[in-house]
Amino acid sequence: MDVPLLKIQPIMKMLSMKLFLAVCVVTWLGLTGARAQDKSACLAVIVNKSSSLSDVSSADLQKYFKAEKTKSPSGVKLVIVMADVGRPERTAALKAIYTMSEAEYNDYFVGQTFTGAVAAAPKALPTPAEIKLYVSQTPGAIAYIRASDADDSVTVLKIGGKLPGDADYGLKMQ
Repeated sequence: MDVPLLKIQPIMKMLSMKLFLAVCVVTWLGLTGARAQDKSACLAVIVNKSSSLSDVSSADLQKYFKAEKTKSPSGVKLVIVMADVGRPERTAALKAIYTMSEAEYNDYFVGQTFTGAVAAAPKALPTPAEIKLYVSQTPGAIAYIRASDADDSVTVLKIGGKLPGDADYGLKMQ
């Protein structure tokens, strides 16, 4: 039984169009997924709203948190704030910002205190809410929290031109 060619052509066109649309949708989903990350999987570096900092390199960020650079470009003394020991945000910051373990961090700041480079190790607070409150009330404060915990009471810094959630943003929780 032969099917006339005229009856097959419209069916083939319809199938081709559906295949084309399916490829477009899959491509769009793939591209939007590559552009954004889940903000709860990223650390946000936060500063007081009065800070002159807005975009810092990864190298400068490490210098700020290690107290190797103690003032912002506008001359304001920086106050480093950490999450308490055991918090997943602290573990992520030690890995991504400091490139140290907890023991190495402690040894580093004991050494810095002993030599007089710093007066004391950075302040540590127990919750993201307390960290945000402290940063919002303290000019020069710099800290980190999960990006999903950030709000308009603080300024989220760009790191190397990228914000939490952007593709290739470097400060991840894992």
